[in-house]
Order: sequence, then structure tokens, then C-alpha cells
Amino acid sequence: MFFKRFIIKKFWIVVAATIVGALAGGLAGSGTEAPASKNITIKARQYAYDPPKIIANKGDTLLLELASLDVVHGFYLEGYDVDAEIHPGINTFKIRKPSEGYNWETADVITVILTRRGKFRYRCSHTCGTMHPFMQGELIVKPNTPYHAGLGGIAGFAIGLFMMMGISSKELKVVTAGK
Repeated sequence: MFFKRFIIKKFWIVVAATIVGALAGGLAGSGTEAPASKNITIKARQYAYDPPKIIANKGDTLLLELASLDVVHGFYLEGYDVDAEIHPGINTFKIRKPSEGYNWETADVITVILTRRGKFRYRCSHTCGTMHPFMQGELIVKPNTPYHAGLGGIAGFAIGLFMMMGISSKELKVVTAGK
């Protein structure tokens, strides 16, 4: 009887620790959102992009409009097989997938579905002046899953298991003597 109560008590400790861990993790990761479609205009001028940094979530769809404010620029997005050529004063631009060769098409928007998380550079792919190599921006793709809640739940479960397994030799003697 004592052994049964002892195990039930330890079981509820594991359950409570798991719930607390999941709630704490959920609060830490509560900034996650459903995948969204975002319209972003990227303006290129000699040696800089505006905006210099784009932050989005995995699963989001970016609709990129490109504009050049001064000379011919390029836009190459690493990791997503996108290369574009942007001419000043023209609302459309040339676009291609480098992995498929030099088949340029005309477009007024680039659609990019963010399938991977991480940091991806976008850089000028057409020489635009002496500081051309420094013309780059950054796309940051954050995870869009209940990642933190999952980590909290796992941590809480592990702590609860350790607490449950933390039976001292004194408790073991009491349990076996109670049989």
C-alpha cells in the first residue's frame, strides 16, 4: 500500500514538473505567429540596401519589390536561388534562378517562400562602384513552431523523472519493509 502511494506521489511530481516546464517554455516562445504574407520594398542605392535587415518567420511568404535609386544594381538572395537585375527608374526588373542558367525573365515582384530558418545574406550581384563588395543585407528567418514550449516540456519532464528516480536508499528500505 505504501509503495503504491509512493509511486503515485512521484508520478504526480513528474506530471506537475512537465506542465510547469511547458508553460514556462510557452511563455518564453509566445512570440510565434501563423505564417504570413509580407510585402517588402527593397531600395538599392550605391553600397546599401534599405532595409538592411529583414526579419520573418519560417513559412512566411515574402513578396519583394525591388527599386534602384541611382545605378544598375543586382539582388542575389543566398540560399533561395534568386538573382535579379534592377535598373533605376524602372518598376520592373530582370530575374533568374542561377541554378537554371541565364534565362532572365521580367518581373515586378519576387515571391520567396521561407522554407528554412537561419541567416541569409542578400547582396548586390552587379558591379555598381568601388564599394560594391560591401553592399549587402541580411534576411533572418526565425523558427515558427512552438519550439520553446516543447523545450520547456522536455526539460520539465526530465526534471520530474530525475525527481522520481531520486529515491534515496533510506526510502528504498522503507518501501521494501512496508511490503
